Amino acid sequence: MKNYLNESLSAQERAEALVNEMTIEEAASQLRYDAPAVERLGIPAYNWWNEGIHGLARSGVATMFPQAIGLAAMFDTDLVFKVADITSTEARAKYNEYSKRDDRDIYKGLTLWAPNINIFRDPRWGRGHETYGEDPYLTAECGKAYVKGLQGSGKVLKTAACAKHFAVHSGPEAVRHEFNAEVNWKDLEETYLYAFEELVKKAKVEGVMGAYNRVNGEPSCASEFLMGKLDKWGFDGYFVSDCWAIRDFHEHHMVTSSPVESAAMALKAGCNVNCGCTYVHLLSALDKGLVTEDEIRASCVALMRTRIRLGMFDKSTEYDNIPYSVVSCPEHKAVSYQCAVKSMVL
Repeated sequence: MKNYLNESLSAQERAEALVNEMTIEEAASQLRYDAPAVERLGIPAYNWWNEGIHGLARSGVATMFPQAIGLAAMFDTDLVFKVADITSTEARAKYNEYSKRDDRDIYKGLTLWAPNINIFRDPRWGRGHETYGEDPYLTAECGKAYVKGLQGSGKVLKTAACAKHFAVHSGPEAVRHEFNAEVNWKDLEETYLYAFEELVKKAKVEGVMGAYNRVNGEPSCASEFLMGKLDKWGFDGYFVSDCWAIRDFHEHHMVTSSPVESAAMALKAGCNVNCGCTYVHLLSALDKGLVTEDEIRASCVALMRTRIRLGMFDKSTEYDNIPYSVVSCPEHKAVSYQCAVKSMVL
């Protein structure tokens, strides 16, 4: 038996064994959000991009709940947990059905890019409804409940939650690709990083997504300061860029001069998977000596570790038999109605 199929080993050990079997070209290909299959190793294609901020999104019928700002207005973390649990149940049901048909398209995976735990204090930002509001404590409490509901407490992750957007991503939407968020250290620690730290340390969130903007001059998806925070907090999941944020390095932030340099900068900083297309230049960066094989393989290990934690390479998991019939079932709709009633405010 190949070690990466040995379920008695740790996810880290299995991931390392799997990546050791890959060529460097295969490993680099897995760092794209739309990762292709590695057929000779039995690895199916996988699309990392799926959404579930208030119910499973963009993949047909699903139970919808009030937006996150409404969920926060319930002041009921038990109910927030239940929303996330239902969302992950429906994600598993759909994943099971899609997998039977070898359908690996976008919005059909188990990595849900939720919750959004940015702080909403600027009305010019167009995405405040995705957040739990302006209060760091309420945001952290709702965020932890949501992560625990998405990820479950089983042998494998039910789905993988992702805390986003790291960090200070709440400036004017129109200039998000070039915006430099200048924030003092006290406000950064107490307001903008508090919920992220809580989700990493106490909810063990599996993913973190970077932001489009810069934070005090550093692009968020390649920030030495922000990545250092994740290390300090003991984060051992995967880091994903916001979609096409790495392209902003050379097109808007002007911190690099080419896609090759941008790909290298992000990878070296610790961005494991690129939502976008800049990582198609990783092999060119390798040829130019801007990155090493070890750096590519280390990011690939982090991604394979998450897929293993989700049970993707196991013979069976406790979630494999969740039927499609649970999707938008009456019981789930009743919880949605309960949330709608409880979220109403004057």
